[in-house]
Amino acid sequence: MESLIVLLTDFGYKDPYVGVVKGVIKGINPDADIIDLTHEVSRQNVYEAALMLFISYKYFPHGTIFVSVVDPGVGSTRKALLVKTKNYYFIGPDNGSLYPAATDNGIVEVYDVSNSPFKSKNTSYTFHGRDLFAPVAAYLSLGLDPGQLGFRIDKNSIVKLEFPKPKLLNRNVKGSIIYIDVFGNIMTNINREHLGAIGVDYGMEITVEVGGKNFTCRLVPSFSYVRQGEIACYINSWGFFEIGVNHGNAAKILGVKKGDPIVLAKK
Repeated sequence: MESLIVLLTDFGYKDPYVGVVKGVIKGINPDADIIDLTHEVSRQNVYEAALMLFISYKYFPHGTIFVSVVDPGVGSTRKALLVKTKNYYFIGPDNGSLYPAATDNGIVEVYDVSNSPFKSKNTSYTFHGRDLFAPVAAYLSLGLDPGQLGFRIDKNSIVKLEFPKPKLLNRNVKGSIIYIDVFGNIMTNINREHLGAIGVDYGMEITVEVGGKNFTCRLVPSFSYVRQGEIACYINSWGFFEIGVNHGNAAKILGVKKGDPIVLAKK
C-alpha cells in the first residue's frame, strides 16, 4: 500500500480547514505523504470537483489515495464513500464528484464509510473532511483493508455524475465551456476526435460561435503560435479544445462564462 494521499477541496486557504485535515492524517500516520491537488474549487461546485479529479488522477502513482471534499450535502443523509478502482482509491461524499474519475479507471469495489469505526468519536455535522474522510484515508494508508473501514455496497448504487457530451450537427460540433482557468483560458468539452470528425486538424481554420460572438481562428499547437494579444485555438494539456489569448485573458475578452455553449465548424 502506498502512503500517498492527495487532497482536493473547496476550503481555500484563509481558514484553518486544510491544515487541520492534514494534522488529523499525520496524527494517525506520521509517515503519510500528502499532496494538495487544489483547494480552490469553486465553493460547493461538485461538477468542478469531479472535473479536476478526472483530469488529474492518472498522473499519480498507482495506489494513491484521493480525498475529494466538496460537500454541500455535509450533515445530510448522503453516504460517505471509499471507492476502490483498478489502480487507485477515492474517498469523499456520495454526490457524484468521485464518479467520473473512478469510472474512468474502473470501479472494483465501493464501501460506505459513513459510520466507519475509525471516524472521530465526536464527529461534527459540518466538518466530515476532518472527522471522517481524513481518518479513513489515514488508516487506509497504513494498510487497513477497505472492509475494515466500512461495509461494501453495490457499486451501481452510488450517485452518478456525467459530463455533457458534444453533439455533431452536420459539419459542426456543438459543445460547452466546462472550465475557465486562472489565466482566463476557455476549456471546452470538445476534444481532438470531435474536431477530426468535422475535418479539422492543425493548421486549419475554424469558425467559432461563442458568447454571442463569431470569429475565425487557426488550430495551433499553443497560444505562443499567435502574436501577443491574439486569440489562439488549440488542444490543451488535458486533451480538450481550448481558446486562449497570448498574454491575455480570453474569458474576459470574449465575455464568456462556464456553461456557455460553443459551436465549431471547419471554415
